[in-house]
Amino acid sequence: MSGSPPLAHPLMHEIAVTLGTLAGEAETFGTVLCGDADFAARHLGQLQQIDRIAQSLREIARVMAASDPAAAVTSICLGDLRARLETALVA
Repeated sequence: MSGSPPLAHPLMHEIAVTLGTLAGEAETFGTVLCGDADFAARHLGQLQQIDRIAQSLREIARVMAASDPAAAVTSICLGDLRARLETALVA
């Protein structure tokens, strides 16, 4: 929002920590589900989505926690997420 004050650093830090925790929980959930070979075979696409969500949460958490978020965006490994955030930087 234009004209809005930036979020306080402690708030950004807590959001980043929370996103990192959620990423870990998603990974754990995916790992448990992968432990059942029959389930994993039937739901490979959904398991890949869980992994993608966890990766995205970790990347967003890293950007939010960075002292230079714009620079952190440039090192995001997920191309579509990086592109969306780079677009937001110039908007």
